Amino acid sequence: MRVRDTLTGRKVAVAPAPRKPLTLYVCGVTPYESGHMGHAFTFSMFDVLLRFFEANGVRVKYVQNITDVDDPLFERARRDNLDWRELAGREIQVHIREMTVLGWRPPDVLPRVSEEIPQILAAVTKLHAKGFAYRTDELYFDASKYRGFGNLSHLSRRSMLRKLRHEGLLGRVGPDAKQDALDFALWRRSGPDEPAWPSQFGDGRPGWHIECTAMSMHYLGEQIDLHGGGRDLVYSHHESERAQSESLTGQKPFARAWMHTGLVRYEGYKMSKSRGNLVKISEATQMAPAAAVRLYLVTHRYGRDWTFEWKGLERASRYIEQVRKFLADDARFDYGRRPPKPDPKLMAEFNAALADDLDTPRAVRALRAALRQGDAAAVRAMKEVLLGSTDLS
Repeated sequence: MRVRDTLTGRKVAVAPAPRKPLTLYVCGVTPYESGHMGHAFTFSMFDVLLRFFEANGVRVKYVQNITDVDDPLFERARRDNLDWRELAGREIQVHIREMTVLGWRPPDVLPRVSEEIPQILAAVTKLHAKGFAYRTDELYFDASKYRGFGNLSHLSRRSMLRKLRHEGLLGRVGPDAKQDALDFALWRRSGPDEPAWPSQFGDGRPGWHIECTAMSMHYLGEQIDLHGGGRDLVYSHHESERAQSESLTGQKPFARAWMHTGLVRYEGYKMSKSRGNLVKISEATQMAPAAAVRLYLVTHRYGRDWTFEWKGLERASRYIEQVRKFLADDARFDYGRRPPKPDPKLMAEFNAALADDLDTPRAVRALRAALRQGDAAAVRAMKEVLLGSTDLS
């Protein structure tokens, strides 16, 4: 399979090492609010990728983290007068339930930051010992010590600073703070109502970026085959993660390929909590079958931005009803002891589409061709990859 690597901009071949599973790490949710179509798009696309590999005999070890130690979670817990652990636990269950409805094959490991502190502290301590971090008011990674900082996101220094400022992550520069605005916290002080763990750098909690480095390495090793997430994470999260990971181990590349999903827009703007233009997963599945929601998502290229439209979901619903009726009728037919196999030409086109940078719109066209030709075996095989375990009954 070939995927377009965010770092190089080129399509690169992805395959596991001999006798080893392919390793896949995808940045997951901060569990403080139920999921929206942006979340559903990202995780459904990586589910298609995972199922495609496995359908073709490739073993995959898939890790998707839960960021339950982070500012937005604590802010929401304060707002709602809840214990942060209660809020996180509730929203994690919502996330799992919503993605299960959308046909998600659960990751092999779903680590929570709050349960991974020893690994995170070990990474923080090693970076400090190797001279990549300095301590003032907090422990910071020195971005100037990593050559090529900014190469993953293809951003200039000015653009990186602008994005940090826009996201409220710029911080302070000064004798008792950061040495440079691009430096980022590895270990930070906790607020009075936030969790804190003891360390040689003082009681506190991890910075955002180091969490994924530590969890990825703990479960998948120092180098991984594929690292994924939404495009909004390229900078600052993945840029920082790449820098600290390769500094920590001295091994390059940290990820052999980076895959990023496009942003989902609604009413003319990127879906965002601040703008209030979210379409939540629960809303979409109330309006249409979950299989239709999943189909609508996978009719878009994973790396491109697109606009959610209710009319598009309606069209997907009508098509899913055709698929459902076709498979229900076929299930009543007695093939005896030799059920038919899918047409090799149809499956070759389907597999070629997904092997070419996960071209799901082309794969959906192959599914439509299989339905037109009445090839139930091909429809079932394609459905298992594109629509996962969504219910068609």
